[in-house]
Amino acid sequence: MNTADTIRWRQLRLARGWEPVQMVGRMKILADRDGITLPQVWFLLRLVFLWENHREPVPAVYNGLLHRVFDTYVSTVSHP
Repeated sequence: MNTADTIRWRQLRLARGWEPVQMVGRMKILADRDGITLPQVWFLLRLVFLWENHREPVPAVYNGLLHRVFDTYVSTVSHP
């Protein structure tokens, strides 16, 4: 289990003042743009809970989406 990524995603989420549903919503937007089908929001929220409480590792596909979620957020805030 890669707890470093789990801790990082939670810290980044909290630093932005996002609720888990806001992070999941951003993941779904990016996935839809790429033609990736993600599970329903309720299931993704369950996964976020499991990841943040160190009960499940973050799979690579979600890890990649989270990288993009937070990179996109930084680039849109830094460059209006």
